[in-house]
Amino acid sequence: MDSSSSVALVGIHKRFGGVRALDDVSFTLVPGEVHALLGENGAGKSTLIKILTGVYQPDEGHIEIDGVPTRLGSPRAARAAGITSVPQDVVFVPHLAVGRNILLGLEGRFSRRAALSRAERELVQGALTKVGGDFSPDTPTRQLSVPQLRLAQLARALIGTGQVVVMDEPTAVLSSADADHLLSRLEALRDDGRSIVYVTHRLDEVARLADRISVLRNGQLVGRLDRAGYDRPTVIEMMTKRSIETVDAEPRAGARPDPALPPLLAVDELTAAGHFSGVSFEVRPGELLGIAGVQGSGQGSLLAALAGQLRYDDGHVALAGRRTSNGSVRSAYRAGMALVPADRLGAGVIGGMSIHQNLALPTRPGNGWSWFGVRRTRVERRLAMSYVSLFAVKCRDILQHARSLSGGNQQKVSVARAMMASPKVLLIDEPTQGVDVGAKAEIRNLLCSSLEEGERSVVIATSEFEDLIGLADRILVMRGGRVVGDLDGRSAQYQDVLHLALP
Repeated sequence: MDSSSSVALVGIHKRFGGVRALDDVSFTLVPGEVHALLGENGAGKSTLIKILTGVYQPDEGHIEIDGVPTRLGSPRAARAAGITSVPQDVVFVPHLAVGRNILLGLEGRFSRRAALSRAERELVQGALTKVGGDFSPDTPTRQLSVPQLRLAQLARALIGTGQVVVMDEPTAVLSSADADHLLSRLEALRDDGRSIVYVTHRLDEVARLADRISVLRNGQLVGRLDRAGYDRPTVIEMMTKRSIETVDAEPRAGARPDPALPPLLAVDELTAAGHFSGVSFEVRPGELLGIAGVQGSGQGSLLAALAGQLRYDDGHVALAGRRTSNGSVRSAYRAGMALVPADRLGAGVIGGMSIHQNLALPTRPGNGWSWFGVRRTRVERRLAMSYVSLFAVKCRDILQHARSLSGGNQQKVSVARAMMASPKVLLIDEPTQGVDVGAKAEIRNLLCSSLEEGERSVVIATSEFEDLIGLADRILVMRGGRVVGDLDGRSAQYQDVLHLALP
């Protein structure tokens, strides 16, 4: 494919069993443009880009390159045709150098695994320079931060002659500053004549980058816009078939938690070397506490320590007045702590299990799901179906495997799984990462309703500060592993959080 090539998907249909994933969808891409592909979770975006990159084959319809029908039978065939992808998940082999990771599957027959040749190093360095990577190709991958790994993914996409880059939620795990840097690199690639398919839920990025926009809903193409015609309320209504008023965040209503009540969760001078230091706070029944920070500020590690997944060096954690054991998931869970991790597919749900099986995992004694140690499968299924309905999980049925769900629906299952354990304190790390605007509103409403009885507390750690504004009762801001601010969440502004969070 040369720099003047165009790509078109024509009349694409795709079904999975009885589920219609795509219905007569056509999509075009021309050189030197960013074409944003938008839609709610489960709208068909991932299926469409997997067809474009050779992972899936369409049931009907075809792909054209420069007007010529072309079969892309595998990702290797798509790459040979000049189409490369940057997946949503950041996956690398940690014990290999980043240069070797970038070249995995692209090496010659006699390439050495242990070290890069001079030609390989020059090739990788050239790609890293184009994307703004300031690290050596010989750097051990395990030493790189998530933003650096994302740049390495982009560098891999540029190796070779490909003129089309498909990017699936590339900034979902990045802080605002790191995302801005990545977007500036994409603008440079577009100016260089590359064509970019950009899948995202962040509409501010669409306004900045997109030359054209295509919107999917329920597997159908429901609208196209160019840059001049972009209008956020119109796009949201296309995506959700709801007006902006029903999906934009409203300030949380209801009474504030009673400050005279004893704390449900008390954290005292908690320190874990290399992660966070001297963190203290209290959370009362009915309170939603937000912990904000850019990636690497320690908020995610703090939640892991509270849940017993990370041992801390000093301090203590008490739940309902009783200390939990350091580094013990069992102790934290039995005390009433449940964690929804940021890595939803790696740790939040088990991809090879059904929705029902995932939701039945966090059982605890006395919940009615078992009788003298024997599982009550009918009770499990009834409760699983009720939670799937409550959380509006888009699926065929509760027997569908979790890995086949969209990212946002995996997140809903992950949250539902934690809620079914009836925790006293619900810990959520990056709750809306990679989640569409409609699902964000649904998750937000569910969290608020879970606090209405005033017996549970919720702690949210996030690098997406806007998710906390008007929702949290209080916002702790972390920077460099320390708490640097304590704000009133119902009156704080985005700029207040950002000012404290950035060095």
